[in-house]
Amino acid sequence: MRKNNVAGWILAGTLACVAPARADDLRSIVDMTLGHDAELAQARADYEAAKQALPIARAALLPQIGGGWGRTYNRIEVESFPRQTYWQSGWMVSVSQALFDWSKWTAYKQSDYVAAKGVVDLAGAQQSAMLRAVKAYFEELAAEDELKRTIEYGAAIQAQSEEIRRKRAAGEATLIDVRDGEVAREQAHLQQLDAQQELSIKRRAVELVSGQPFTSLAALPRDLPLPKLSPESAEVWVDEAKARGYDVQSKQIDWEIAKYDTKKARAAGYPVVNLTGSYTPAGAAAGYAMPTTTTTGMLSVSIPLLTGGEIQGRVRQSLALEDKAEQGVLLASRQAENSARDNYARYIQARERTTTLARLVGSTREALDATKIGYRTGSRTSVDVLRAIDTFYVTQRDLMRARYQAVVTLLNLKADVATLSTEDISQISSMLCCSVKTQSGERTPSANDGATNAPKPAELTFELQPSVPLIENATVR
Repeated sequence: MRKNNVAGWILAGTLACVAPARADDLRSIVDMTLGHDAELAQARADYEAAKQALPIARAALLPQIGGGWGRTYNRIEVESFPRQTYWQSGWMVSVSQALFDWSKWTAYKQSDYVAAKGVVDLAGAQQSAMLRAVKAYFEELAAEDELKRTIEYGAAIQAQSEEIRRKRAAGEATLIDVRDGEVAREQAHLQQLDAQQELSIKRRAVELVSGQPFTSLAALPRDLPLPKLSPESAEVWVDEAKARGYDVQSKQIDWEIAKYDTKKARAAGYPVVNLTGSYTPAGAAAGYAMPTTTTTGMLSVSIPLLTGGEIQGRVRQSLALEDKAEQGVLLASRQAENSARDNYARYIQARERTTTLARLVGSTREALDATKIGYRTGSRTSVDVLRAIDTFYVTQRDLMRARYQAVVTLLNLKADVATLSTEDISQISSMLCCSVKTQSGERTPSANDGATNAPKPAELTFELQPSVPLIENATVR
């Protein structure tokens, strides 16, 4: 069996030398996702629409100029006089300027927050798209490792079953031992089938987020230390998430917008002062009258005197929506606190768990070897060997899952504080193996993958970089 493995590695190495191709790393998958993700594209469209709030609101405060042309048919009937009919043509130019309209002025100030909300929502959507790509990427790697593990597990069970049959033929094992081996082999086969199906699903998920056909992915080295957090204080990360999380910022902006809606509702009852002017030259009335030119200018003041309670009703409605928006801020803050605290605790626990599981994998490997020796000498039964094989491979599975889950949790924590960026993705990508893919599409180890003399990569540290909330960038005029 060892000779076959060596031959397989030689064949894989030969194919890699013939047609080497870099595997997709995490950064490349994320970049493809950012250009393909439909939800992010929707957020970009919303952002472009939100940017127009300011020019639209500003336009309402600027002079409005209009013009037109018309042709009029007139018929005049006066008793004892002949009936007169004639056509008259004319054009006009009008100018209006709002001198005082508190509703329009409030909408102008509100437009800054509308534009800021577009920026915040776009940033949050981009962060969510990156997290979807990260999740799909590492779930695919986990599925690959699980399939490899089930194949190795099945091979170990098969080898033990064959040894049980040989001992049964020699009269050293019972029929029960043989049946136990067969049951374990069938269970291993089922695990392998499940792993194959799961891998197909996860590869389709990568294709879905990236929008590209699946190619081999760069792997996470098994002995790579997980990044550290700085500072290692849950409260610092939680406080940052409560103040800086994109969902919190979005809800804060919603609250500010709701406040301005209340001001606009009240402004509907205020006086409105407008200055208007018009210039209207009219042609001759087909011999009935001489050409005329009318020039007007007017300063108008209007105020609603009776609206049937509409203004009061709209004010009460706006106040209720303002309270709703305030509660949305509180809810978002609590959710951000809970998410950051949970992700911080899970990541710290994951670092310790991976270290413990790595030691446990070594211990179960030694225990398995010792149990096999004991089985050959008669101090251990076949059931003991099957149980030891199962324990070793289950521990190996738990270690692989813990490492991938830890990386995803780390990036989720960065997203909680609204600081997840492509630079963070690049840092994680730098941790991955420089894997290559062969013509057959199988991933093969690179020179550094598992090499005993290769230097281990330096341990990364993810620092909390305080950021200025985007809501503070809104210029309130």
